Amino acid sequence: MAGISLAKQLRDTARVTVFEKSRGYGGRLSVRRHADWQFDHGAQFFTARSAAFQQQVSALLASGVIAPWEPRVLTVQPGQKPYKRPWYEAHYVAVPGMSDVVKHLATDMDVHLQTQVSAIHRFRQGWLLQDEEGQELGQFDLVVTALPAPQCHALMPEQFAGQAALAAVSYSPCFALMLGFGQKLALNFGAAVVRESPLAWIAAQDSKPGRKDAACLLLHSANPWAASMLEHDAEDIQAQLLNALREVTDIEVPDPEHIALHRWRYARVEGENFPGVLLDAKQGLAACGDWSHGNRVEDAFLSGHSLGRLLLSLLRQ
Repeated sequence: MAGISLAKQLRDTARVTVFEKSRGYGGRLSVRRHADWQFDHGAQFFTARSAAFQQQVSALLASGVIAPWEPRVLTVQPGQKPYKRPWYEAHYVAVPGMSDVVKHLATDMDVHLQTQVSAIHRFRQGWLLQDEEGQELGQFDLVVTALPAPQCHALMPEQFAGQAALAAVSYSPCFALMLGFGQKLALNFGAAVVRESPLAWIAAQDSKPGRKDAACLLLHSANPWAASMLEHDAEDIQAQLLNALREVTDIEVPDPEHIALHRWRYARVEGENFPGVLLDAKQGLAACGDWSHGNRVEDAFLSGHSLGRLLLSLLRQ
């Protein structure tokens, strides 16, 4: 979201090339599919609080790329009676999967998927990019990384003025557990915030608009629990999270027909002192990402949007 938001700002003023190491769009706005089951295993939804993102959301709603999600939301915890949790603002999801919002924004852009930039070298007045095999990806006047801060720090040349700020950003991890069932579960919620548990979030994926009518749940672990389990065996993690699900629901949860685990090492930025976008105009290097503003999808959008405005002012001088 950060990188595409930036590219969208600059596309009419500069030649912009986007390199994405994954085979699809979205980053943490990700989707996993297996048979008829579909899981938004990264960001579950987004809200819009700034004028810039509200304008973008309005355009996405008009195009049918996103839709409001209005599930019944509960707060649950082991041994306690659940209670209804109100949502005081609109929550949106992309249709039919969360990655589709970034794919839509990237329409007609020069995007190279499954291409990992592994090295940035000074070349004449600009920068030469290379992939994992040392093959040249091109020469550029300005290079922007839109990655988790530790990955930005590792990739950026030492002379980048933002290196210290990147090194100061710390993350907590999260596990996403994807469960597919052969029949509907009699849950009394579409989404739940979980307290006092290894779990932090439960979402019935079929409660989201535009999804198939297949019984699937997405579980997110609590960040502190994930940090303590980061290097544990995947089967052990899956078993503990499935047990935690059974502890906080008032129905009998059968064994899933499909189960998959994903580890988000860089899930949540810790602290409240976000560095903002990092621009080293003298070197022709910059970095953006949700870490620059916060932890939300909107923060990722605003980071690219804000950096784009700064670069436009430089390019027009």
